[in-house]
Amino acid sequence: MTGAAPVLPAEAPRPARGASTTPGVSRAAHARAIAAIALLTVALFGIALRAWGLQVGSGDHFREKAARQHAITVEIPAPRGAIVDRLGRPLAVTADADSVWADPREVRDVAATAEQLARLLGVDVRSLEEKLASERRFVWLARRINPTVIASVRAANLAGIEISPEPHRYYPAGGLAGTLLGRSNIDGHGIDGIELMMDQKLRGERSRIAGLRDARGRAVLADGLAPARPGAQVQLTIDLTVQAIAERALAEVAERTAARSGVVVVLDVATSEVLGMASWPSADPNDVRPGQPAVRSRAVADAYEIGSIMKLFTVAAALDARATTPDELFDVEGGSWKLGSKTIRDVHHDWQLTTAEVIKRSSNIGAAKIARRLGRERLAQTLRLLGFGKKTGIELPGEQGGLLRDAQRWREIELATISYGYGLTVTPLQVTAALAAIGHRGLWRAPRIVAQVQSASGEVLALPEPAEVQAMRPATAAAMLPILASVFEGGAKKGTASEVVVDGFRCGGKSGTAHKLDPVTKTYSPSKYLSSFAGLAPIDSPRLAILVLVDEPSGGDYFGGKVAAPVFAKVASETLRYLGVPGNAPASAAAAQGRLHAEMKSGSLRVR
Repeated sequence: MTGAAPVLPAEAPRPARGASTTPGVSRAAHARAIAAIALLTVALFGIALRAWGLQVGSGDHFREKAARQHAITVEIPAPRGAIVDRLGRPLAVTADADSVWADPREVRDVAATAEQLARLLGVDVRSLEEKLASERRFVWLARRINPTVIASVRAANLAGIEISPEPHRYYPAGGLAGTLLGRSNIDGHGIDGIELMMDQKLRGERSRIAGLRDARGRAVLADGLAPARPGAQVQLTIDLTVQAIAERALAEVAERTAARSGVVVVLDVATSEVLGMASWPSADPNDVRPGQPAVRSRAVADAYEIGSIMKLFTVAAALDARATTPDELFDVEGGSWKLGSKTIRDVHHDWQLTTAEVIKRSSNIGAAKIARRLGRERLAQTLRLLGFGKKTGIELPGEQGGLLRDAQRWREIELATISYGYGLTVTPLQVTAALAAIGHRGLWRAPRIVAQVQSASGEVLALPEPAEVQAMRPATAAAMLPILASVFEGGAKKGTASEVVVDGFRCGGKSGTAHKLDPVTKTYSPSKYLSSFAGLAPIDSPRLAILVLVDEPSGGDYFGGKVAAPVFAKVASETLRYLGVPGNAPASAAAAQGRLHAEMKSGSLRVR
């Protein structure tokens, strides 16, 4: 039996080369699809890598950038703390003033806007165009503008131009105490004077609030903005009336003598607190202009070879060391004495003077002989105890310590010249504080000008206690008082201030007339002088220590007893009356004081 052969399916025909493997789709189309899928896969992979880089690798950077673009922090400046005098009268205050700023991105027509604003604000149009063309979102255009101008800018209703209040520093007393107060700049930072020295306490704390910007960059702030915390109030030891008395008297003599500059310092003897500190020329801190030089108080910032006033401290040192007595006689050589190769001269041609008369007659020879008896070490020691050669630490910037070299380096002629005020430099404040020590039983206290600092919440902040040292025995200080009083006496051997009358009070002091060193020739000028007078008022129970210094007076008189002593008399008399110190005041002086008070009250008093 034969079987039939199995029937096999026919073999499928092989596709022709180049034909598509997908029915109905050409091979070329298929290849293009694969290529597209590959490209898409690569692109998606690249996007994924980029997204990972942005969100993970650089996530912190871009989150911070986004926050800067959309999140904002608005700062509200803090009102600067007030400065007041010892009685609470305002010397520096802060009030709001309107300022003009722009968001340049919102300005529609830069040229037209700049032209209109230049006319309203009185500023350069090109400067405004540069600011308005900026890519920034905030630029100041004009700050602290008067209300009339602000009203005109507001009425113009210019796109992108805004008006905002900001704190403005104002000094109600004008130029009075201007060199003490200093100034603050347009951003509210102290740049000199008390404003600089107490800047950290006066500044206060700015208020900050978080918010967002919308799509157009406009601020959308959160609720609950806390007010800025005002700065602390600084109360000075200065008395505004005493300051006015000192400044007016100083301005009168400086203008009359065409002086280069001048200083008056008034200290409370018991506390060494500064009641008045005048510098001439003065400065109005309200007048702040670009490029204006910094103001300074010459009482602390300038050091001088002050001359004969230093004889006071030479004699006090000798009395304290018991190296002499007030009535011991010294041979003063008829006014000319050769010491080594140098000749020391006196203005008066006396032959014999007591220790007390050395002060009364202002004898250089007598002071040099007393210092020679005392010795350089003991003189230097007393001068340092009285605060010379170092800063007092008063709360004013730029204080100088003066120059007092180590006594071991003094030659014999230097011991002599230092005894009458040459060869060392001192500041007016140092001299006044040393004189106050004599008036306060020999106790030297560091002078101060800040009485207290009170925080915005009313808390009185602690201040360091002023240093004090017993510079001489109380008996020595007491012995010096009648010697100082003799300077105002007349007679055959009249004092150097015998023609000066302190109206209503008995005072004491010492005059000084020093030749100034010419910085070009390095020799002492025969025509440039430093005239000074330092005194205690009243002398029987000293309340005030006062120093007057007039730098380079011209036009005739230049002796300290002629130029500076009358200023001392005026300041001492008027200040003692104002403070209510008992005196023998004639009606005319009382009336003059009444006029001063009336001028202060009305605001008509102006000190140049």
